[in-house]
Amino acid sequence: MFNMNGGVGGGSNRSLYNPFSSRQGYGETHGWANPTMQGAISLPEKVMGLTCLLVLCALGGILLGGAGLNTIYSGGSFLWFIAMIVLVMATQALAARPGIGMVLFLAFGVVTGIAVSPLLNLIALNGEQYIVYEAVAATAVTTGGITLYARTTSRDFSRIGGWLFAALIGVVVAMVIGIFVQSTAFQIFISAAACVVFSLFLLYDIQRVTTTGNAPGNAIRMALKIYLDVFNLFLNLLMILMMTQGGGGNSRR
Repeated sequence: MFNMNGGVGGGSNRSLYNPFSSRQGYGETHGWANPTMQGAISLPEKVMGLTCLLVLCALGGILLGGAGLNTIYSGGSFLWFIAMIVLVMATQALAARPGIGMVLFLAFGVVTGIAVSPLLNLIALNGEQYIVYEAVAATAVTTGGITLYARTTSRDFSRIGGWLFAALIGVVVAMVIGIFVQSTAFQIFISAAACVVFSLFLLYDIQRVTTTGNAPGNAIRMALKIYLDVFNLFLNLLMILMMTQGGGGNSRR
């Protein structure tokens, strides 16, 4: 699990669909639909595009990892995890720097794909690819539902950031305990709790997009946060499916 949220952290209406838009008039008071405040491209549009770009980079990283950069037998997963931490910190710090911020941002996406490549390849070798497909589908449905809710709800979730960070710390502590408590039920509970926490982080961050100014670097920072919410949600859904359906591949083939 990897996270940087919770304290670790316009044009007018155009034909391009905006999944972060909300009720009529909301954008005018929060900045994303005011051309005098934002310029040619609104922040939510930038964040949407950059998040999709990061997903594509991760897919490329998965292919690179499977091609030999990080295989099941290479034993380099820990080093790639360290690279993820370094890159996410560097991207946050240098997001406003033209060129270098984007390079670090894209490199982070590629590295996340390389880091998870051994796990996905192991699942494929066991003939259980359906688990990955189910996790991707569940992540897509959950992300779409949360985005739609964040777009239409009148509730303000801006105050839950501190509570979410505390919940994340609790999940991390539970994960450490889980290392010593070899219980499948406990591991499922931890992953389920993590799914809830990252789903709420996703809701929190999507709403933040509508209230964050379109200053240099903000689009990269917000896209990074949303990508990590989705990335961690996917990983924990994948772990739940592996623990509950792993070994059942023969019945599905």
